[in-house]
Amino acid sequence: MGTGFSGFPAESNGGSPPTKRSLGDLTENCVSSILMHLDPLEICRLARLNRAFRGASWADFVWESKLPSNYKFLMSGKLCMAISSKALRITGIDDRRYWNFIPTEESRFHTIAYLQQIWWVEIVGEIELEFPQGKYGVFFRLQLGKASNKRFGRRVCNLDQVHGWDIKPVRFQMSVSNGQRAISECYLHEAGNWEHYHVGDFVVDNPNTPTKINFSMIQIDCTHTKGGLCVDSVLICFLLEGFKNCNMPKMDNGRDFIQWLGPDMSIKILTHLDDPSDLVRASSVSSSWHRFVIEHGLCKQLFLKMFPEISSATQIIEVKNMIEPVKLSIDDSTEWERLKRDHRVYAFLARGLTPCISKDCISDSISASSTDNYPDESIQNTLEPRDRVGFRALYWSSKGEGDPSVPETLIYKLAAKLCVVTEIDVQPFQAYFQLGVPIYSPKAVRFRMGYPRTPLILDADIKQALLAAHSWMDDEFVWTYTSPEFPMAQENFLQKFKLPEPVLCIGGILQVELLGRVQRQEMDGLYYICVSHVQVVGQLLLPTFDIEVDPLGKCSLKYNPETHCCASSTQSTEGEASTHSRFRTFTERLMQLLGNGAVEDESDEEPPA
Repeated sequence: MGTGFSGFPAESNGGSPPTKRSLGDLTENCVSSILMHLDPLEICRLARLNRAFRGASWADFVWESKLPSNYKFLMSGKLCMAISSKALRITGIDDRRYWNFIPTEESRFHTIAYLQQIWWVEIVGEIELEFPQGKYGVFFRLQLGKASNKRFGRRVCNLDQVHGWDIKPVRFQMSVSNGQRAISECYLHEAGNWEHYHVGDFVVDNPNTPTKINFSMIQIDCTHTKGGLCVDSVLICFLLEGFKNCNMPKMDNGRDFIQWLGPDMSIKILTHLDDPSDLVRASSVSSSWHRFVIEHGLCKQLFLKMFPEISSATQIIEVKNMIEPVKLSIDDSTEWERLKRDHRVYAFLARGLTPCISKDCISDSISASSTDNYPDESIQNTLEPRDRVGFRALYWSSKGEGDPSVPETLIYKLAAKLCVVTEIDVQPFQAYFQLGVPIYSPKAVRFRMGYPRTPLILDADIKQALLAAHSWMDDEFVWTYTSPEFPMAQENFLQKFKLPEPVLCIGGILQVELLGRVQRQEMDGLYYICVSHVQVVGQLLLPTFDIEVDPLGKCSLKYNPETHCCASSTQSTEGEASTHSRFRTFTERLMQLLGNGAVEDESDEEPPA
């Protein structure tokens, strides 16, 4: 022409954006009621989630449920102590054919002595201490069956080596320096559970004199072997009258949140979270929580809930080039590794997309199908929100056409190779310098998104040459999304076109199709389309992430923690080559749009048990 995120759709019943739910919405009373069913260590970890959990963890009734029934007496100077298995003299403990020290999360000492098989069992201990005045009981904490850490949120105990304990009873003995003695015999029972076996009681009358106690557990009948026994500790505790007949506190067997509520209710609660950070924090509370979140794919469910436009495109992720899904079993390490990588991918994707909606998702212009007066009326002018600077008009103009049905296209590069687009805004140009100040709008607009078939190289010289030659052809891009047509008003304002649903743009290329012409220029009688500004609204992948799309359309999600948070996620080819070695590939060929392919191995540290 001649010259001199918004967010996701609102709920249908209110019209306003849905309220974001998080763990912080729970009341302290509700949280406290949950915490009282957890172990002390797990309560402390949950207290780090947010302020509601931290405040709830201070409730007296939460901690009172964790104390033994005689805790008030212990607070007044009485004594309760546990002696580790490593402080006991165990016959054959140095011979690995018989005994081993094994780690476990079920002991406060984190280590227990495990008997595989032996003919002669003898465990002896002693302690000398000034005990406060009162009555005390001595207990061995034992379990039949090999203890192990939890798998997939479930406690596992191996009973394969348990044998010999039902033939002859075990003898427990105790002697005290003041002459008191106790002997008891019983069969070991309750395989798979920790039990406190009562050795005997003693009374301290003189608290100022050291009291020496010797205690033992013996089964020396050599007619048969015994095996499969775990020895944790010996407990010496102050007793109320009749306390030895009460149930001993089983703090180490306390059920966690998942076990207490059950898997179905736990899934219901965790799938109602809207904040990825809440879910990631929940998965770091304990090993059982970590495995539960991964096993049930909760990060993937949350990501698809946040970005439902991806759900129809999600395909199975390949594991070692095998497309067939593998059924999950406890010992299936291949499937577990796939689930862990799946968890990491979707957790990073959910957190990697910026939480705020950006109105500046275009980083550069690539090409226009035609330009009337280049470079004065270049597509680059549409990146400026103003339609004039001083006396200079800023707009793009097509070439004139006698046929008003001839379309035009504008192609842009987005600020990230992966983003969620919710809205595209276009402002037609009003020629204030022409008679009648006409507006050169198209009749309608349509949008496409995708990626280039070959790497996009846009250094200054090449970019100017391409813009001037208008050499980009439609078949040089792969369009993964095409919007419906939107009618455009012949009015001079930024017209907003909200997409029917948020669109995941993979590859970072946007094409604006301008369909039909309505305004003829008086001086030459030809139809033109002129645009002053184009704007894309959506959520961008954070600068620490990047997407690489190969010519076959298969894509890799990359993560570079060294990228500064304020740096652009798009770099020149030279810059990418220099930093590519620092990238860590979390997954390749992620979904149908992201392709199908092998997932590279990636370490996945679990939280402490």
